Amino acid sequence: MKDRLKIIGALLILAVLVGSLWVVNATDNRQVSVVGAGRIGNPIPGATIPSLSDFGFAVSDDKGTFVCSMAGPETGGFAGFRVMTVEGPVTPGTLQVNGREIRFSGQATIVLIPLGGAGQTVLDNVPYAIIARTGKENRAQMILQIPAFTQALGGDTGGIVSQGEIRKTGED
Repeated sequence: MKDRLKIIGALLILAVLVGSLWVVNATDNRQVSVVGAGRIGNPIPGATIPSLSDFGFAVSDDKGTFVCSMAGPETGGFAGFRVMTVEGPVTPGTLQVNGREIRFSGQATIVLIPLGGAGQTVLDNVPYAIIARTGKENRAQMILQIPAFTQALGGDTGGIVSQGEIRKTGED
């Protein structure tokens, strides 16, 4: 089962990376777009709770996609869930880029599979927002805000990128 969860997580990240190539290639070079993929490590003090996860996104002003996955032996087990994924399109027109800060939002599908063999729960059209900072490992940051869960979890998830990067392309 652990190997299967690793494969599911890897496939989700691969799907976002393929999507990122589509968004970047389809975007006019003068238009800003952002891409990011990797693993969240340490929390951002005062801003996020510990939430080791894999993530990927590709966003331009008129389209985009986002995925965050907590599954498998390295990132699973968060908040009593064996698997927790947040995936969805980015709402067109929500991308904001100000220096290194990036913001965008959308409606996600959230899949929750609890520890202990209970059935899965799928929630559709859950509002989410991302606040990120560009950079490579140990410099880039990402905060995932899901207002419907923030209080129950004790804060927003995300943190400092321990593997991967977040970058922008095009001109401001």
